[in-house]
Amino acid sequence: MKSKSTAYILWFFFGVIGVHKFYLNKTGMGILYFFTLGLFGIGWIIDLFTLGSQVDTYNALFGRTFSANNNINNIVVNVPASHGVKDQPGISEQLHKLYELKEKGILNEEEYNIQKSKVLA
Repeated sequence: MKSKSTAYILWFFFGVIGVHKFYLNKTGMGILYFFTLGLFGIGWIIDLFTLGSQVDTYNALFGRTFSANNNINNIVVNVPASHGVKDQPGISEQLHKLYELKEKGILNEEEYNIQKSKVLA
């Protein structure tokens, strides 16, 4: 996981010789920057505006991003559990939960009976 602040510090002090490119594992670009002094200074200036997204791209490919919410790209899919799963509640627990939902008014009588028949099937 690479830090944006470290990348910018390397860019500022050693950017014309490509140290920030080596930091992001862009060896080819680092060598090019080394021999051309940051693409004659033009690449060094462009990196001022693009270095943050380069670090984000590196972290997305090779590690976690620096983000308050690391679950931003997670997708949750409801998949029915197989019958052999040990964490699945028993039939009596499922029926009890359905009964509680009916008593609270969340399920009406018809919905309760439909769900109950699915559990017992």
